Amino acid sequence: MKNLTSLFFAKLARPLLILALGFLIATPSQSAGTLNINPQDAPDACNKRTAQVRVTVKNVTAGGALNIELYDDPDHFLSKKGRKRKVRIPAAAGQQTACINLERAGTYAVAVYQDLDGDRKLKKNWNLLPLEPFGLSNNPEQPAGFPRFSDSAFTTGKLGADIVIKLQQP
Repeated sequence: MKNLTSLFFAKLARPLLILALGFLIATPSQSAGTLNINPQDAPDACNKRTAQVRVTVKNVTAGGALNIELYDDPDHFLSKKGRKRKVRIPAAAGQQTACINLERAGTYAVAVYQDLDGDRKLKKNWNLLPLEPFGLSNNPEQPAGFPRFSDSAFTTGKLGADIVIKLQQP
């Protein structure tokens, strides 16, 4: 009987115990640690005398990262292919401003979401509606379908534009 117990512990119970301990000693999530922002995702210095989009985001909660994405292609709005630039900053409660320099004046749209867990992905429901706070330039009401570029589009002058986006809670 002693051999059967030893065999059971060596073959089954020991690996299960090690697995259980691994869950208990799991490493903290990225949101609990330092937020890693790539240099190319850093915002530009804000300057009202520079051609840039100056985005003020309201209704931000503390934690995770604020992702600000600039689009200029109506056919690829909200897709990586159509994104002109992405900026990430640590999310702090209240209101935050970030700036994106422009190569030229034109028609643009901005999408913002708060990446609460810092995984660089917007969490979505089964119906593709966001599960994390989000917002679009011009603050259109939440559409029944996929948001349209035309609802969020704005035109910049030679010194860019100042826009305000209020994050909507999912």
